[in-house]
Amino acid sequence: MNHRKKLHIKILALILFIGSFLTTINGCSFFIATKSFQLPDSAKQEPWPVQTGLRVNILRENIPTVNRIVLVPDEATFLAAIQKWNLKGNWPILIEDKKYAPMFVQRFQPEEIIRLPSIKQQLPKGQKLQQLMLNSAAAAWDSTDTQTLRAKWTELGWEPPGVVITSENDPARTAAVALAAARGEPLVFLEGNFGKPNDNLNDTQWKNLQAAVTKAVESTGYFYSQLGDPIDTITIVRQLAVKYQSPKNKDEQWAVTDGLGRHPNGERWAAAGWIYGSEVRSIYQAMCAIFLDSQTAMLYNSYPTEGNWGKYGMAEASNKLKSIGLNVELVQQPEASLERWRSLAAIPWAFDLILMNSKGYPKSFQVGNGDAAVDDIPKLQFPAAIHMIHSWSASAPDDVNTVAGRWLQNGAYAYIGSVNEPFLAAFLPPKIMVDRLTRGAPFLMAARQLESPPWKVATIGDPLMSIAKARPRIPPDKQRI
Repeated sequence: MNHRKKLHIKILALILFIGSFLTTINGCSFFIATKSFQLPDSAKQEPWPVQTGLRVNILRENIPTVNRIVLVPDEATFLAAIQKWNLKGNWPILIEDKKYAPMFVQRFQPEEIIRLPSIKQQLPKGQKLQQLMLNSAAAAWDSTDTQTLRAKWTELGWEPPGVVITSENDPARTAAVALAAARGEPLVFLEGNFGKPNDNLNDTQWKNLQAAVTKAVESTGYFYSQLGDPIDTITIVRQLAVKYQSPKNKDEQWAVTDGLGRHPNGERWAAAGWIYGSEVRSIYQAMCAIFLDSQTAMLYNSYPTEGNWGKYGMAEASNKLKSIGLNVELVQQPEASLERWRSLAAIPWAFDLILMNSKGYPKSFQVGNGDAAVDDIPKLQFPAAIHMIHSWSASAPDDVNTVAGRWLQNGAYAYIGSVNEPFLAAFLPPKIMVDRLTRGAPFLMAARQLESPPWKVATIGDPLMSIAKARPRIPPDKQRI
């Protein structure tokens, strides 16, 4: 036996002994020890939102992205395709359509595109469907079911950063499988009627939803009740109402995503995000959140420079984003105007991140010296994450004739906006939000007034999505399907 072969056997024995696994990046094999999936002690001194972002970044560093896109014709084929993900690499999978998939492909620019034919199987129902979904998510971690998945997480030292909640009867359910698989989160099911996306829950309906979500999180068996413990996010992937009746004022509505993840006294124990809608769009939103990196940003500030408005200036935020490598276009007073907006919106936007300061109503928004209408919202060339300081923009996000509804229809995969008149202080100044982003906090969490009582800002999208530097990809021939 030659020296090289003996060395190989010794290395393999060591890997098996410490419970590690092999991966391949750029053709070079090496082992990742269990501790690689644990948050370093130095990071535990960071605020909990930053810790959460850093935990997700562990996955980005240790599980490569394969430079391919797989396009499938239907949901059953999607679930079959996602079972090919594993700890050596994963890649975007979308249901092919004429709108969202082309936007993703154009932005991701894969080395390889594979179109899979339909497996021509009807999905099971009830418990069998739930088991198929759970097993599909587990496959990404080289596991076969929930039991072996938890054992794998324990072996790797991985603690889930959140919980994904869906319904077996909801069209967004397969997006939940993708998020649970990619983020290393438990997938749990919540059945029942909790309203449609534009609805307003009454007090009884709201308390039922709040209790049901908390029970679903408890069912995972992971600690969740304190910020900084394993479960700090809730991802709702199913239909429900965007707002609920204020317990203090019958004429006000508060955001469901801000009310969830709280103790009875209003103290927060998690931050929530929400994906809903068709299987095509929900999977697109999930894949954007998991795989797209940020390169460009539009910062549009229609506010004056005096008074409290001046605290929401964007110059510092622009410089901070530039410092991490983003190409930024900044529009502010006196250049911000209706004429300038319409000139900018005349062509599709190719921005990954859009931050906007405005005033207005569900169907209009101020852009400087005048109000723009929903039809003035630009088409999107690329998928975008959008933060809009604006009243009422998310009051009916499933209505394409409202501000949030049109952005989402046009291809926004994450959206932050208000369901009612929130007052300016409900939003963080852009410089503070961007500082959190550049330190690693996820997008939806970075934008929140995290210590405030429940209020009116809704967060649509994956709460673990970050504005991060481009991750390395491995060639498709290193990870065959």
